[in-house]
Amino acid sequence: MIRVRRDTATRLPTRLDGERTAIRGVRPADVDDLLELRVRNRDFLAPWDPLRPASFFTRAGQAEWVAMQQRAWSEDRGYGFAVLDVQDDDRIIGGINLFNIVRSARQSAGMGYWIDQSAGSRGHATDAVLLAASFAFEHLGLHRLEPAVMPRNARSTRVMEKAGFKREGLASRYLRIAGVWEDHALYAMTAEEFAARR
Repeated sequence: MIRVRRDTATRLPTRLDGERTAIRGVRPADVDDLLELRVRNRDFLAPWDPLRPASFFTRAGQAEWVAMQQRAWSEDRGYGFAVLDVQDDDRIIGGINLFNIVRSARQSAGMGYWIDQSAGSRGHATDAVLLAASFAFEHLGLHRLEPAVMPRNARSTRVMEKAGFKREGLASRYLRIAGVWEDHALYAMTAEEFAARR
């Protein structure tokens, strides 16, 4: 069961809770926690991330990233969330983003996520993906989510499968990751498919 906390000004949820995992919009108070996580997980996430400047791994860099996420939220361009471990006093354990929001006839978004190495293999990524899907379909009115996963990323492939996303194809040299143009498996879920899962 998903519980929703709503911002009365925007009428959008500020937080969605599952049994063990929650997501909520990132905020300036998260900067120190995000910095600690990003620095600690730098090597762990490097094979799956774009190259990041050294400034990203500073307090100013994380503050800039949070501000960028908040601007995107206010402009309906993207939605950045902290992933929380509900059973560990809402400790931040990662992030999930809806990005490249396209309205008009398409009503779609991309999705990306990461989880702290020490919190992995506990279902948090799958839970966060399903909570973000709920936000996208039930609150933003999007019709389609389109994550992309490197085929050699077995953990993320498993998350997609467990969450019910369908693999639709392979895009050659789709994203530049760790300085290399990498192939990505293209996954998708529609609002109808999400509703059928519920």
